[in-house]
Amino acid sequence: MKVVARVWCGAGRTVARLRFTLGFVVVLWGVGLATGTLHSGPRPGLRLAAGFGLPALAQGHWWCVVSSALWAGGLPQYFGVTVVVLALCGLAEYRIGSARTAVASLVTYSAGTLGSLAVVAAGILAGDPWSRRLATMVVFTPSAAAFGAAMAASAALPAVWRRRLRLTLIIAMAMMTLYAGVLEDLIRLCAGICGLLLVPLVVRRGERGAGLGPSVVEARLLIAMVVAASAIGPLVAAAPLTFGNPPLSILRYLLTTPHPSATDVTQLCGDPSMSFECGQVRALVRLDGLGPAILSVMPALVMAVMAEGLRRGRRFAWWGAFAANVALAVLGMILLPSELAQASFRSLRESATIAVPLLQPVFVAGMLVVYRNKFDVRAPRGAYRRLMLAVTGVLALSALTYVVGSYLARDQFDRPPTVTQILADLPSRYAPPGYLGEIPITFLPERGAAVLLYGWTGVVFWSVALAGCMATFLRSRVDTSPCGRAQARALLRRYGGEATAHMITWPGHQYWFSDDRQVVVAYRVRSAVALTTGGPVGAPGSLNTAAREFARYCAANGWTPCFYAITDDVRRALGTGWSALQVAEEARLSLPALHFRGKKFQDVRTAINKAKSLGVEPRRIRYREAPPQFTEQVDALSRDWLTKKQLPEMGFTLGSVGELDDEDVWCLAAVGPDGTLHGVTSWLPVWRDGRAIGWTLDFMRRSAHAFPGVMEFLIASMAMSAQDEGAEMLSLSGAPLARIDRDGRRIPLQRLLDFVGLRLEPVYGFRSLFAFKAKFQPEYQPIFMAYPDAAALPRIGSAVAHAYLPHMTLRQTLLLVRTMLTHVPRKPLARAHSVSGDATRPSARGARGDHRCDARRPSPLRRHS
Repeated sequence: MKVVARVWCGAGRTVARLRFTLGFVVVLWGVGLATGTLHSGPRPGLRLAAGFGLPALAQGHWWCVVSSALWAGGLPQYFGVTVVVLALCGLAEYRIGSARTAVASLVTYSAGTLGSLAVVAAGILAGDPWSRRLATMVVFTPSAAAFGAAMAASAALPAVWRRRLRLTLIIAMAMMTLYAGVLEDLIRLCAGICGLLLVPLVVRRGERGAGLGPSVVEARLLIAMVVAASAIGPLVAAAPLTFGNPPLSILRYLLTTPHPSATDVTQLCGDPSMSFECGQVRALVRLDGLGPAILSVMPALVMAVMAEGLRRGRRFAWWGAFAANVALAVLGMILLPSELAQASFRSLRESATIAVPLLQPVFVAGMLVVYRNKFDVRAPRGAYRRLMLAVTGVLALSALTYVVGSYLARDQFDRPPTVTQILADLPSRYAPPGYLGEIPITFLPERGAAVLLYGWTGVVFWSVALAGCMATFLRSRVDTSPCGRAQARALLRRYGGEATAHMITWPGHQYWFSDDRQVVVAYRVRSAVALTTGGPVGAPGSLNTAAREFARYCAANGWTPCFYAITDDVRRALGTGWSALQVAEEARLSLPALHFRGKKFQDVRTAINKAKSLGVEPRRIRYREAPPQFTEQVDALSRDWLTKKQLPEMGFTLGSVGELDDEDVWCLAAVGPDGTLHGVTSWLPVWRDGRAIGWTLDFMRRSAHAFPGVMEFLIASMAMSAQDEGAEMLSLSGAPLARIDRDGRRIPLQRLLDFVGLRLEPVYGFRSLFAFKAKFQPEYQPIFMAYPDAAALPRIGSAVAHAYLPHMTLRQTLLLVRTMLTHVPRKPLARAHSVSGDATRPSARGARGDHRCDARRPSPLRRHS
């Protein structure tokens, strides 16, 4: 019932906050249902009475300026409009409120319809055929109101998201208008422009998002979006929705050309007087089939791959995109004289048909030249050499296959070719068919292997080439200097760090050092994300500056920095422009004031007394110095634990047997009178000025026959031993995906992490482990993940998952997903009872209750800390 009530309250708050957006959707579907237009759209009579267009206005239907926003063209359009309205109007209403969103939607839609009318009228006066065709249309465009409202409300977004939203919407509106060319697209474009002009009236100056100019990473993204749009546009122009030859639809002929039928070829070639037309139609036949169709879109795919490389800042992608656009511009210059000779320049469209295909690649190439200094990321050493060898090998192999195979299958062509003719035709197999219209052909395939070789030779080559380019973009250039680990350990001993800072010495890290070599950041690159292990380590006065310098270093290499497992001090030091999520809760004991007295330590004292009665003693030893009997038992415990698990052992910030072999790590084992190992823990040093001032719990294993409370005994024994040595603190490490709700206000992403932690409970027992540590009455410190760009969160999540589970198989992934979907979560951890700074002690109910954890429950005691 509580869950139902919580869901009901959340839905009520959403409806109250988005009442205009949801009301718009309800009215849209309600009107469509009432008029019976949901399935196939408005009938001709209703279309003329309520739709917008010159025919409607000519009959005096002035209300169509507004009424045309209440219908859509059919069921697919209704669903599409609903998605657009929920996304764009919902965003606007979330930022500027319901009233202003309603005003912005109404004003921008009305202005968009009237503005499109003015554009069409101007085109008609100029004699433009495209405008005359638009003047015959009567349309319904409810999505234009959403575009206009979103453009107006974009001023209330932070600078980063404002630029991205505006560029995305402007590219979408302009591309659809210029390439697809229907009246709805023109109305959306005019409404979006009106939305920008409406900003001063809709968004007050104090509400407008502030921010600096685009960073290097963001500039790369914006430029990549423009390059990708130039690639997608011709595909849009080639789609069936293109209407009336809009200005840029001419570019579709660079990709696709109408295919003649076999009947056309027979009729034309059967007439001797139509020899020229016969040659043209025969040339178009080579466009028929799936292989030529794929080859036709290769220029767009090349540009899309280069756009992804540009987003990553790759210099090779810059050269590729620049060369492609220069080639398009040169092709336009070659064709320009013949186009000018045939042009009469009597219409706007005819002028645009000649000018735009030439100017677009010139504009893109010029933009790349202006911002060339932002693309300086280089691939790993040898990557381009391997790419060149692979591409050259595939080119040679495909060419040889085509020549030999075509000669052997020469009887499958309409005219059996000679070797010379096959060699002369070979370059054409790698070019998009749309570029070969003027090149004469001497033979065409008719059946069998000839069709396969003729149509797929170029597809195979370009597929390998593009896959190779993408592979070089995905690989990162990292510094793997063997001395980095030793230098990091030296800095850690000298300056100290966080409780888990010793983890930076584990294998698998790359290291970044400040210019003076006094600060180090340990990181690993996954999915173009530089994922750190904790914060910077080094000279205290340089840590804040080093964190920001490391972020710039990541940007220069095309990576997204993510500071993982950092304290609140590091999070605040990163400054503005960084977002953070809590990913764990560290439990810490202050040793000088620690005494296991009172009722709250009853379980701990019981475990100590039980060990004494059984003759079990704590034995502190270094794993690398331990006798074989000890290491064999530890390995056996770990193997037994792993064999009982259906999922792999986690890594990254969770240690395993491999991390025990360290000169600075102590193992504390519970050993019986007969030498039997009941349980073992490992402890990482916390340094300051060259001495260990504390210890951090990492590795935990217990025997299946261990006495109840063995882990409580080991932790208490380590606390008392470290206390006698004068240590200041003992950290029980962090429990991932478990935390105390300090203020009750959780952002959606934080709620998502809490949900994942609950769902993973039966698998890894993070929350049970968190509750187990509460037996020692620790103070709690939040552990954060900080990132500069929320748009990169999917890649960051992938990088974190790969870091923790690098060897997970497909079967294990499916098992994990099934467990998360079928597990019924327990209630979350209680809120904090008292807070002092960042240190928090949970209430007794939060430490016990549903999360009580004793030594007989294997879940938390067999897990990593």
